[in-house]
Amino acid sequence: MKLPKLCLLALMAVTLCLTSCTGEDGADGIPGMDGAPGATGATGATGDMGATGENGVGFDELTKYGHIGLKLEGTRPDNVAFQDSTAFKFYSVSGEYMYYINNLSISEEGEDITHDFDFQRFLSAPDDVYQSSYIYFDLVITNLGESDEVIDYLEIEINGYTVLGQDNKYFVIDDIHRLGDIGVTDFVLTDLVFDDETNHLTFSYSLNVDAENNDSENDLSISGEVDVIVFEEIGSSGGGL
Repeated sequence: MKLPKLCLLALMAVTLCLTSCTGEDGADGIPGMDGAPGATGATGATGDMGATGENGVGFDELTKYGHIGLKLEGTRPDNVAFQDSTAFKFYSVSGEYMYYINNLSISEEGEDITHDFDFQRFLSAPDDVYQSSYIYFDLVITNLGESDEVIDYLEIEINGYTVLGQDNKYFVIDDIHRLGDIGVTDFVLTDLVFDDETNHLTFSYSLNVDAENNDSENDLSISGEVDVIVFEEIGSSGGGL
């Protein structure tokens, strides 16, 4: 009976020793590789459109008196055919030059009444020498709107206008053409209407210029439409220059 008791005590002692003498944890293993990225989520809904921006200060004041449209068709100096169109919308508010760039003078001689229109519009806000591209008309008509209407003088000037091609090549138009000039043909005005209560003048124009008389160095077709308000000066100072 003693032997079995001793064996049982010995077994208990060994078990106690094993459970109370646990070893220290080993070092962490090398981290595993990152898993593959998950699938891209669905595209979110389109956000609301932002509010329409406002024109800059002074924009309305510089454009509210009408525009002059211009279309050019011909061949560039490098003999590549081109078409170009734009609208000159801006005018100068400077009183010093108003007589020359947005003015109507009316005179009478006997039964004849003569309207002399001088008006000019810039391609962009005319704030300095870098924004000086413009188109200008001088138009003198006797007995406007009557059966004996006569155009006494007609001139168009295109100043510093850049014709830029899709190939990033350009040339500059800087020309003056007058009715009756050598090399200028088919210079005509159509649908000419003038409202003497509002000084609102509208018409379409077209002319052809031969190669020797324009900066494209090739035959050039010029056309467009005029829709402007012109001013009448009070008094007879004749401008500020």
